[in-house]
Amino acid sequence: MNDKNYYAVGFKNNSRGYELRNQFFKGSSSPKDVTLIDNGEAKEVAVFEGFFSFLSYQSINKNQEQSLANLPVRQIGFLILNSLTFFKKSKPLLENHACIHLFLDRDKAGLKQTKEALKMSHHYKDESTVYKGYKDMNDWLTGKRMVKEQRLHHRRGL
Repeated sequence: MNDKNYYAVGFKNNSRGYELRNQFFKGSSSPKDVTLIDNGEAKEVAVFEGFFSFLSYQSINKNQEQSLANLPVRQIGFLILNSLTFFKKSKPLLENHACIHLFLDRDKAGLKQTKEALKMSHHYKDESTVYKGYKDMNDWLTGKRMVKEQRLHHRRGL
């Protein structure tokens, strides 16, 4: 582009667009959509806002005998929203599963969506408490605590 080379990691979505990431850029190509990784007739599904949270989950669980949230390792599907705005659109797909494990971000929007989902049905489970104090699973894995919480602890002398 303009005689310059750019690079990014690309993650394909269900509409054949890509989520694109590098250390300087977070974007996507058209069309933007969710990414479903369906493991056959999975009775459970784990939901992530973004691909790096999904990859962090996979990295954490790779060598564990039991998964992070006590999920069945081989009989679970994964849905990466690629944007929280796709949650409502994905509701029919999600509710085809007996249990929906939410690994949404612990920011204002993610917590609000989790709270709304929990009110809709007992099939939704909040799994984000695993990384409480962090924005998302990737921050938890890399140790990047939320600044607000750090300031709170600092003020309290913790």
